[in-house]
Amino acid sequence: MAGWVLPTLVAHGSADQQERWILPSLRGDIMWCQMFSEPGAGSDLASLTTRATRTEDPERGPGWLINGQKVWTSLAKQAQWAICLARTDPTVPKHEGIGCFMVDMTTPGIDIRPLRELTGMAMFNEVFLVDVFVPDDCLIGSPTNGWACARTTLANERVSMGAGSSFGPGVQSVLDLAVRTGSIDDPLVVDEIGSLFATAHCVAMLGVRTTLRALGGGQPGPEASVRKLLGVEHEQRVQEVGLGLLGPAAAIDEDDGAAWIAGFLGNRALSIAGGSSEIQRNVIAERLLDLPKDP
Repeated sequence: MAGWVLPTLVAHGSADQQERWILPSLRGDIMWCQMFSEPGAGSDLASLTTRATRTEDPERGPGWLINGQKVWTSLAKQAQWAICLARTDPTVPKHEGIGCFMVDMTTPGIDIRPLRELTGMAMFNEVFLVDVFVPDDCLIGSPTNGWACARTTLANERVSMGAGSSFGPGVQSVLDLAVRTGSIDDPLVVDEIGSLFATAHCVAMLGVRTTLRALGGGQPGPEASVRKLLGVEHEQRVQEVGLGLLGPAAAIDEDDGAAWIAGFLGNRALSIAGGSSEIQRNVIAERLLDLPKDP
């Protein structure tokens, strides 16, 4: 997740903050998690209710006390730091009263509770924050600049997830499986696999376009939503085709069946994670096709 956090630091962080976190993250010394979503603020992230209240600690100096609950926080148990959104001003419009904080996950007051998933794993977590102290030097930008930080983070998350963030075997594995099972002699199977490779190539080319934009000094735009939407649907289709080629063996949770079942179940979450497919379609419609805004 450093690939989502670091561009936010580059775009909005101070020189000291960039020096503090970027190089250690690139070296792999810091693992990050993202505390954005809440039980009542998923697709409508700006409606979050986690609060950050200004405080002056006699020992730790000026900072903020964060109280609230986050959910679907991947790798919260393993992460050393989190990028966290919290409401700093409840009196202004919801997008304008949000702060972006870097939270040390060892800070007292953080309670991490794993969430058991459809796959049997517990990569996601819910996180409860009770009077979690965050010093001033961990606030990114101004106390009300959080939504701009969030948009940068989410745009790069979509870029990452559109690049093939699959929980299972990839498209090459579909071809290998078709050869092993003899399905490669079926013209319908060949047509399906050809379609998967063509889509994978298109998604990769969207990635090249995003890379060139970044190298030119730009930030990910609404086209990141196109890539995320297509990439997720492609990955889910890969798992479905793989299960189909396995036939009866797909019902057995061992050997090839175990890998493809885990991929099929794990990839269901990607329609929601990183911005639901419905939200991506809204972004595409409003910002690329200039259609009326969703009421």
